[in-house]
Amino acid sequence: MSTISLSSQNEKPFVSTSFPSTLPTPFEPLSPSSPGPSSSSSRLRNLYLLLFRCDRILNRLTAVLSTPAGTDTLLATTGYTLQLLHANLNTLLASQLQRLAHKVLQNSRDVLLPGETVIASLPAPATATFLVRLSASSKALSDLIADYRIFVRLWGLLAIYQWGKSVVFDPPADKVLQRVGLAHVAVNVAFQGLENLAYLGQHGVISRSPQRQARDWVWSSRFWAAHVLLEFVRLARLRALWDRETIDGDDKEAKAKRKDEVDAWWRELLINVLYAPMTLHWSVEEGLFGDGLIGFFGATAGTLALRDIWKKAA
Repeated sequence: MSTISLSSQNEKPFVSTSFPSTLPTPFEPLSPSSPGPSSSSSRLRNLYLLLFRCDRILNRLTAVLSTPAGTDTLLATTGYTLQLLHANLNTLLASQLQRLAHKVLQNSRDVLLPGETVIASLPAPATATFLVRLSASSKALSDLIADYRIFVRLWGLLAIYQWGKSVVFDPPADKVLQRVGLAHVAVNVAFQGLENLAYLGQHGVISRSPQRQARDWVWSSRFWAAHVLLEFVRLARLRALWDRETIDGDDKEAKAKRKDEVDAWWRELLINVLYAPMTLHWSVEEGLFGDGLIGFFGATAGTLALRDIWKKAA
């Protein structure tokens, strides 16, 4: 019987407030009207079009990576996709090893006497070796991304401070949304503070026993769960306020704005629906789900957020 060990990184896809980009554009993007190759050569023309498309993609990727929120979302999507890949590869590897063991057992059954056992040492199949290496690499990179994302959140309290100032000094007109905003700030201060303590203790920067680190991780996740719950309250309140409003059917600008708001509302609702089970998973020390399911939730939520960021970076 083969045993495959799975481990999970206590990492959470919290995205802090984004900042305006100060990254300079190193070059001007190409345009279809730029001088290109001679029309007499279709091969050169196709090469030019390929370079133009690559240039557009790289420009957009640069724009995404020029903000903390864009970088974090891209890394989160990549990290959880790798975690999902790692889990699926382990499942596939376990299935292959079981089939191999069953084949050996079938071949040796006729030559074994009652009570005898067989111990076989076989060279690993090339496919299994490749899967092991790919699984280990995907897990290592996923863990590295997770550790980096937590590291750059160490100063996330500064962004939360700015968020809190905006809620206090420029609050929403609706009192319910104002109270939800204040509660949001409070639970995120607790989330970020506890995560910082757990992370610094884990890396030996501060003195923190393993038991206290585990408690910090769990309670940090519980405050993140409170954040997600408050998001549901905020979204429900927004919907209730919209239902009370009347938009003039001839006001195309107002209708277009409301359509964009509704699209964003549904996107945020789906993302938080995916985050909810993840917060519950990390809110207990033993966890609730496997790496595969957590990878699926995280990768799907990250993809939804990344699609919007990618669209806006066009």
